[in-house]
Amino acid sequence: MGVRISINYTGRVQGVGFRWRVSQIAKSFSCTGYVKNLMDGSVELLVEGKKEEAYRMVESVNIQMKEFWHNKTVDERAGDAHFSKFTIKY
Repeated sequence: MGVRISINYTGRVQGVGFRWRVSQIAKSFSCTGYVKNLMDGSVELLVEGKKEEAYRMVESVNIQMKEFWHNKTVDERAGDAHFSKFTIKY
């Protein structure tokens, strides 16, 4: 069984290429899920995969995108993947 990590990033995260850059970061990891803009101006990231790999991806996003986000909330749950790849949701 893997892990599903849901993160909501707030800050200057929309209109700056945040989703595209996260999708490029995801290509380096064996994770599935999505990144999408929310109506409140935040961005939701859902990462699924083996725990160590998923946390490595999240850490990479946190570091590479740190200039844009100011706060984040994280929810982790055990579970199998629901997605077959990583995508940008619109």
